[in-house]
Amino acid sequence: MSTALITGASSGIGEDIARQLAARGLNLILVARRKELLDTLADELAASHGITATALACDLADRQSLGALFDQVDTTLAKHNDILTTLVNNAGTGFWAPFAEQDLAGLQRDIDLNVTALTTLSHGFIERAQAHGQPGYLLNIASLAGILPTPRYATYSATKGYVRFFTEVLDYELRNSPISVTAACPGGVLTPFLDQAGQTVKKQTGIMTAAEVAKLCVDAMYAGKVVYVPGVLNKIAVYTNLLPRRLRGWLLERSMMVSVEARPDASR
Repeated sequence: MSTALITGASSGIGEDIARQLAARGLNLILVARRKELLDTLADELAASHGITATALACDLADRQSLGALFDQVDTTLAKHNDILTTLVNNAGTGFWAPFAEQDLAGLQRDIDLNVTALTTLSHGFIERAQAHGQPGYLLNIASLAGILPTPRYATYSATKGYVRFFTEVLDYELRNSPISVTAACPGGVLTPFLDQAGQTVKKQTGIMTAAEVAKLCVDAMYAGKVVYVPGVLNKIAVYTNLLPRRLRGWLLERSMMVSVEARPDASR
């Protein structure tokens, strides 16, 4: 039986990707820090779709916990006689504020989760996918900020740029294998990420729902798209990369501030 491992599955895009894959009949291994939310989702999806769903609590930004995760995954797969055919690297974090005003420890956590964890899990997945020789799917949730360098999101934007380039290289290196690699680059999405990033929504222009984005991203993964931007307005926004750098930065900062504002109580 095919199994999908999904990180950041307790809410937002990750939760809705879990729903999409469960509806397609995949068994699930759901990973996030909040075990109680994972357990509730796992029970719901197992009952609704007749699949096996396992919740594994893990702080992916912690090197020790990250290193032990695949041991738990392998134990789960062996228990159900499954193979891991899909990895969704969805877990990510960021904070919306000028770089110099942010706490260095928080910035390091962004890098640990958005880059180190994603890289480590991708390596483990590819090893296992190549060993069993079946078609495999690797979906990395990047961001439109990984295509358009976004003011007040310096580290987040840089880490998501890493995810995009990393995915493109993997696609090339795995071109003769049955493993497909996709980087999805959504723009604004109505998820708890906004609150965690210290933002509140002022105007929902161009902001998509997690369910909309999840379906589009899963469809893009199965279609074999390498870099995918969901949403017409987001696709149009990519063309601002053709503008002079300073003008592009000004437009991105202005357009962001039309939709969101900083929470007065926001902190890491």
